[in-house]
Amino acid sequence: MKNFKRATLLNIAWAAVAIVIIFIVWLIAYACVKNDYVVPDIGSTFAAFAELFTQSSFYSAFGNTFLRTLISFAVSFVLAAALASVSAVCRPFRTVFAFIISILRTLPTMAITLMLLIWTNPRVAPAIVTALVLFPMVYSQFVAAIDGVDPGLLQMAQVYRVSPREKLTKIILPSVGSEVGAQIGAGLSLGIKIMVSAEVLSYTLNSLGGIMQQARLYAEMPRFAALTIVCIITGLVFELLTYCLNMAFSRRRGGR
Repeated sequence: MKNFKRATLLNIAWAAVAIVIIFIVWLIAYACVKNDYVVPDIGSTFAAFAELFTQSSFYSAFGNTFLRTLISFAVSFVLAAALASVSAVCRPFRTVFAFIISILRTLPTMAITLMLLIWTNPRVAPAIVTALVLFPMVYSQFVAAIDGVDPGLLQMAQVYRVSPREKLTKIILPSVGSEVGAQIGAGLSLGIKIMVSAEVLSYTLNSLGGIMQQARLYAEMPRFAALTIVCIITGLVFELLTYCLNMAFSRRRGGR
C-alpha cells in the first residue's frame, strides 16, 4: 500500500514538473515572437478554454469525436485480438499477416483520409482512418504479449496435448490480458490525436477537428490553442484512468 502511494505521488510530482516546463517554454516563445497570431497569450488561451465549456456546440462536438474514437479503438482492438489469436496457433498465418501489417503501417494517413472522403463522408472517414492506424499497433502489442508467455506453460500444454482452443483460452489470453490492458490508455490517447487530425482534414462538422478548422480559418488562435489543450487533457485522462485501473487490478490480484 505504501509503495503504491509513493509511486503515485512520484508520478504526480514528475507530471507537475513537466507541466511547469511546458508553460516556461510557452512563455519564452510568446516573449520572443510577441505575435498572438503565431503564439497565443496564455491568459487569452485559458479564457478561451473556459469559454468553451459555456457553449453547447462544444459539448456536442466533443461527444461526437469521443464516441467515434471509442468505436474506432474498439473495432481495432477486437479485430487485432481475433487475428493475433489466430497467429498464436497458426504460424503460417502469422508469417503472411506480418507482411500485411507492414503495409498498413506505411499507409500515408492523409492519402487514405482523402481517398475515404470520396467513398464515404466526413463523419465516417475519420473513424475508418483511426481504426486503420490503431490496428497495426494493437495487433503488434497482442503478438508481443503472446511471445512473452511463459514457455514452460506452453511446453506443458504440448506434453499433455492440450487442444489449441484450451491453450488459447486458458494459457495465452490470461497471460497477455494484463500487458495489453496496460496499453489501452496509450491507444485511446493516440486515437484522439488521429481522430482530430482526420476531422480537421475532412472538415467534419460538429466535431473537435471541425471547430479547430473553423478557429484556424478565422485566425482565432487562443480558441485553437484551447481546443488543443482539450485534446491533450482528454488523452491524459485516458492514460490516467487506464493506469489507475491496472494498478487496482494488480493490487487485487496480488492480494489473493
